[in-house]
Amino acid sequence: MARCYLESRKTAARGTESIAADCMRHLYSRQHLGRAVVISNSPIPMLSAARKQWLKITRAMQKQRSSTLNADKILKYTHLITSMQRLRFSAKSPIQSPDADVYFLSPSEVAVMPIQCWTVYVLDELDDASAQAMLRLLPVESLVVDYGHAALWERVGLLPKKLLEERLTQEWQHAESFLERYDIHISEIVSQDMRTVEAMDDALDMLLTVSHKFLQVALQFQRALEIARPMRLSREARAKYDIFALLAHRVQALSPGAFTQQFLEVYNEDDTFFLYDRARELARRGRTSAALQSLFPFLPSLPPMSKCLSGPCVAIGATLA
Repeated sequence: MARCYLESRKTAARGTESIAADCMRHLYSRQHLGRAVVISNSPIPMLSAARKQWLKITRAMQKQRSSTLNADKILKYTHLITSMQRLRFSAKSPIQSPDADVYFLSPSEVAVMPIQCWTVYVLDELDDASAQAMLRLLPVESLVVDYGHAALWERVGLLPKKLLEERLTQEWQHAESFLERYDIHISEIVSQDMRTVEAMDDALDMLLTVSHKFLQVALQFQRALEIARPMRLSREARAKYDIFALLAHRVQALSPGAFTQQFLEVYNEDDTFFLYDRARELARRGRTSAALQSLFPFLPSLPPMSKCLSGPCVAIGATLA
């Protein structure tokens, strides 16, 4: 049986739309890995809800692209949107529809899984025999995302997803050590501002002299990052990863051999948005605003939380201080 990993998730509300939205937010960060399967007692209604949510995320990416003048981000979003629009959903078995990318299957159909299936979303309960049959067909390091918190996954030997995140930390340390051997310090570039042309050019000039070795290190790190996503990262860590991804992208573009956009796939990505239910977070903030109003009745009424990044909230913060 392949060595697979487990991530347990829950949604803020019950219902097909809520679960489909959470699945698609999660899949967004793993779409470049390969195929995915959603296991549900109602595969066809779930497919319809999931496709709707996927189109919603695609439109959000189109807005991101239209809101930036950064050439790297525009290129990244253009390829990303094209890939998302081509993603094929199917409620048929992999034998009947071998070219699909995301399959919606019932628990009785998991004996046949698509090849290169790296993510499985389990929305309804599986018995031990079905679970073991499914896991035997998955590649090593694939991820099972369980919404039912079933105890059977421990019995069949799934490992916690945090181990993948720990491996990412180790790969990043290896990448930083490689760069430091050539007097390239990611932290210094980030502190100067990631748009500093001179610092990036100096690092690029050095890495082009060892492009083959650097790209090997970059590919190992990117692979570790892709299989560990989605995950919460600090702002500093995301900035470092972005610098590293840009350097790898530019070294590959200037090196002999086949050129792809693979390093831009992880550039400028914040998984925090896709890890958590935005509606639940806004509701929590709304309750916080109501509590503040009851404690400080002399303050003006608080605006909606979606507008709290400027104006009245800044004034309120100054008053409280």
